Parts: sequence; C-alpha cells; structure tokens
Amino acid sequence: MSDHTIHQGQCACGDVRYTCSSEPVSVMACHCRDCQYASGSAFATVAFFPAASCEMTGESKAYTVKGDAGLTINRHFCGNCGTPLYSVATEMPDLLFIKVGSLDKPSSVDLQGHMWCDSMVSWLKLNDGLAQLPGNPPL
Repeated sequence: MSDHTIHQGQCACGDVRYTCSSEPVSVMACHCRDCQYASGSAFATVAFFPAASCEMTGESKAYTVKGDAGLTINRHFCGNCGTPLYSVATEMPDLLFIKVGSLDKPSSVDLQGHMWCDSMVSWLKLNDGLAQLPGNPPL
C-alpha cells in the first residue's frame, strides 16, 4: 500500500459507496449551466479521478446529457435518495468526475480552480485567488 490517501464516499442513504485509491488529477468548481442544473446550485465541485482507481458498490442510476462543451455526460446518482455521485464523459472514459460533496471527507481534496466561469452566476464573487477559466481546463 502506498502512502497516498484513500478517498471514499457514498450517497446520503448509503446504498451506493465508492473508494478511489489514487489522488485526484484535479479538483475544480464547475460553473457551467449543465452543472448548475445537475447540482441545483450555482456550481458543482468535482474531483477528477482516474477511473481505474475507483471501485463502486451498489447500483447507481444515470441519465445522459450533452454538456456545455458538447461532450456526452453520463450523470450517476443514487436511485433511492437522489444524491449526485459522479459523472463520466463518453469521450473521456478514463476519468470519473466525483462530486466532492459525496466524499466522506470533502476537505480531503483541495480546490484548484474554477471552470466555466463564462456561465457563472452574476451575484457570485470569487476572491479565493484560484484560477478562473472561461471553459474546460486542460487535463
């Protein structure tokens, strides 16, 4: 076992759990319109994990949308309690976009920046000094 953190999470009711045995490639607050709909909030905070490092237990449900960048996004959630858990872009199957709020310890990852700031709500004022990208980050 290496000395990196194991990241675990689940839905609110515990029906779906996951373990990621690597560090995230990146952690971003996404302000795209699609994430606003999916989160019911001004933005969604996502940790990009290598899919091969994550193991799921329980059955999630999913729906598919075209994201703001034109990618096909499969959004997974708990069919019992509705907790958004993760997304997978069909065009980027090697990454899971884990919803940071579903981690057992959301503070175990550090926010690295903001993406899709072109869609950010006008009343949100960012002063954290992190990168503010107009669209997708380079991964």
